[in-house]
Amino acid sequence: MASDIDEPKPAPGGPAPEEAADRPVGWADRFHLWALVELFVLSGFAIAQPLLDITGKSPDFFLFRRADRFDIVVLVLGVLLLPALVVWALEVAVGLVSETVRRFLHLAAIGGLFTLLAIEVAKKLTDLRGPLLVAIALAGGLLAVVVYVRQSWLKLWLRYLAPAPLVFALVFLLMSPASKLVLPAQADDSGGQAPAAAATGKQPPLVVILFDEFPLSSLLDSKGQIDRRVYPNFAELADQSTWYRNATGVAGYTPWAMPSMLTGNYPAKVKAPSYTEYPDNMLTLFGRYYDLKVYETISQLCPPSRCRSTAGNVDRVGLRAVVGDSARVFKEIVSPYDAAVDPASSIDQTAAEETAEDGKPLDPQFRFNQLRLNQPSRFNDFLAGLKDTSGRPTMHFLHVLLPHAPWRYLPSGNEYNFKTFGRAFKSDQTPAPVVELAHQRHLLQLAYTDGLVGQVVDKLKAEGMWDKSVVVMGADHGEGWVPGEKPRSLGKTNAPDLMWVPQFVKAPGQDTGVVDDRNWEQVDLLPTVADLVNIQVPWKMEGASQTGKPTRTRTDKWWFDIPGHREVRDGPSNWKIVLAGETDTLVRASEGVRGLYRYGGFADLVYRDPASVGPATTDQEATAVLDDFKRYTQIKPKSGEVPALVSGKLTSPLPPAASTVLVAVNGKIGGESQLFPERPNEPAAKFAVITPDFLWKAGDGRRQLQVYLVDRSGGEPRLVPISLTSE
Repeated sequence: MASDIDEPKPAPGGPAPEEAADRPVGWADRFHLWALVELFVLSGFAIAQPLLDITGKSPDFFLFRRADRFDIVVLVLGVLLLPALVVWALEVAVGLVSETVRRFLHLAAIGGLFTLLAIEVAKKLTDLRGPLLVAIALAGGLLAVVVYVRQSWLKLWLRYLAPAPLVFALVFLLMSPASKLVLPAQADDSGGQAPAAAATGKQPPLVVILFDEFPLSSLLDSKGQIDRRVYPNFAELADQSTWYRNATGVAGYTPWAMPSMLTGNYPAKVKAPSYTEYPDNMLTLFGRYYDLKVYETISQLCPPSRCRSTAGNVDRVGLRAVVGDSARVFKEIVSPYDAAVDPASSIDQTAAEETAEDGKPLDPQFRFNQLRLNQPSRFNDFLAGLKDTSGRPTMHFLHVLLPHAPWRYLPSGNEYNFKTFGRAFKSDQTPAPVVELAHQRHLLQLAYTDGLVGQVVDKLKAEGMWDKSVVVMGADHGEGWVPGEKPRSLGKTNAPDLMWVPQFVKAPGQDTGVVDDRNWEQVDLLPTVADLVNIQVPWKMEGASQTGKPTRTRTDKWWFDIPGHREVRDGPSNWKIVLAGETDTLVRASEGVRGLYRYGGFADLVYRDPASVGPATTDQEATAVLDDFKRYTQIKPKSGEVPALVSGKLTSPLPPAASTVLVAVNGKIGGESQLFPERPNEPAAKFAVITPDFLWKAGDGRRQLQVYLVDRSGGEPRLVPISLTSE
């Protein structure tokens, strides 16, 4: 430790140590600027580069926090300079008291930064995680310190690399997807170079609600009609609007589907769903004629200057928000473990997986799980704003992640323990029982969504807006339910559920329903709405207005799993499957909403006494670990939360494959589940059932819950009681 860690050794033939001691100390030596350079380089590689790389690929990281150009530049400068400056200033202050302590502090900083860098590199290049990764990284940091002390070449290389952090910053500011939020020419929200728009008449009030992950077939009975027995409000909407029954989305990934709907053009390039990338869209155009009340979720197509009324959609905005969230992101980067996945973010993982090519996610990367927006709360804000205003007309726009996963709401509005059942399989390897459970939960959440539609219609009528408004309700894409196929990418058989979506358009004064079976694709949304509100779209569109005679002569359907790569599916044959419906087959719509719990091949067992299925055996008993065991200690149905998702894992005996578990609540069967593996390559021992919330009563839930394994080994089914434990 006796060697000087800040100053290079004298060159051969240079002054002797005694002479060097008599030499005047320069300001660079006095303030240890070489130490600052070394800290600047190392913090650039260990902190600035990984953080700027991730946030630079995620322009929505800044968009949804309403961060402006100044906020982004300040963040970049802070990440680039502050870590090195803070440590260096501390070293200088300590050096005023003890030069020896200062040198040890500098060595500790060097070792710490090398350790962080070792963790990041090892996570990318190896499968090491946890304490072993930390131990190896610490050893690497210690080795780097030893080399630093004993070898001059490492000091020289650190100094030669001084420009590197500046390069990282320039790449972010000039070349990353987020650079479009910084560069003046690309951040202009004036509407681009398109010709000026023209209005051909007075604009009526406009209400646009776009749902997400919503297959049309979920609404339909076997006659191809909306089943009003379970979805009465959607049926009423169809009775008073034009229902484009043959409507399809153009992409299964919302960041590409939503811009297509609002620009009138098919996805052509991988771009962030922002006004900087799509300056010509419905919101920037209609904002010239309407006051905008816009609630977006995945996109930020409305410039903040025109949508300030809804800027409060997030808890924190501006520099404070991006600094706090950047710190959280960096914590994940340097964690010795992979980032824990919130079940609510599985929807984003799915989307990223569906759009992967050659196993690699496409850029830019969108970090939607950071939004954590409460969808019902945002709906309530939107609903409260539906008021008739004098003067300039208002456009009310809502994109809501319903009936999109995570499925968490029952038709009654009660929320259940949706986080209990996470995702352990790739989307195209999910066991069939899990796919079926997801489908049922989707239908239950759709019934909840139907209630929200009723609230919108009632509010518009109460405000005197219904008759004079253009009302548009649709969805960007559906969801596939075929085991072995990805739910959001086109496979061999999932096109009917994935491509066809509901689309309703009510013109001012319309009070009679029309079913229009022309070939509608969601690029037709903007030109059709623009026609109805008397606005000419000033840019070229691939979609066309569908207010008059059909203009699309082809019958096939276009789809883009990847922007710029068109896939084609036959329209008539797939649409025929859609029109066969689901409410008469998968569920029992004849019983109304109660029938949604009677799902699948064992639907007739629901609401029956378990004893009517088969006798309970007394010579054997199975055991299982119940998930969310503590949630069942006290049930409070009036609280709005019910642990209706009952799941667990059998521990003994190991049942035969394809065995069935029945879950009863207060003596009534609430549902069944075939056993499935908890993770790939594990035996089938897991079960999961969604039960009717109205079967639960206040009190001890464990006494209300009965679970049985159906034993068919003797011919006639017998029920083996399952004893439930917490571990």
